[in-house]
Amino acid sequence: MKIPRKVEKHTRDKVYAENDPYLPPKGKGLADVSICKDCTAVYHSKKWFLDAKLYEQKKKLKDINWVTCPACKKTKENVPNGVVTLKGDFLKEHKQEILNLIHNEDARSKNYNPLKRIMKINEKKGEIEILTTSAKLAQRIGSILFKAYSGEVEYKKHDNAKFMRVEWRR
Repeated sequence: MKIPRKVEKHTRDKVYAENDPYLPPKGKGLADVSICKDCTAVYHSKKWFLDAKLYEQKKKLKDINWVTCPACKKTKENVPNGVVTLKGDFLKEHKQEILNLIHNEDARSKNYNPLKRIMKINEKKGEIEILTTSAKLAQRIGSILFKAYSGEVEYKKHDNAKFMRVEWRR
């Protein structure tokens, strides 16, 4: 029995963030309390948070370590870990609706982990290209688009599993 093409293309592999050169090596984290000077993300107890109350509370401490978080470094240096390309006539008709869905996923992702976010959205020749700081977020965007609007989605993972290219079309 032959599997339909769109189901076959929707299969995806796991994406790992291990060995990301922008993250501190395991066991060697940042100072206990660090704040990103660009996005105000707070690093505390070996985790990044995007919390305005926590930021206001921690920035008053004397021993604060002001840094640039890995996501802001990737954005400044234009080094995405994921690229999502959107194509098709359906995109033209439902562009704002699709972008709202993507922005909602970005907000959800940043709330859970501020290092996973959209870097940039480029529009050219009827296509939309989304650059993300994490391969997992690119994979997630492809998945939510497929669930919401079906179509075809294709995942291309780089050998080192830190970079994901996703193409969705309908």
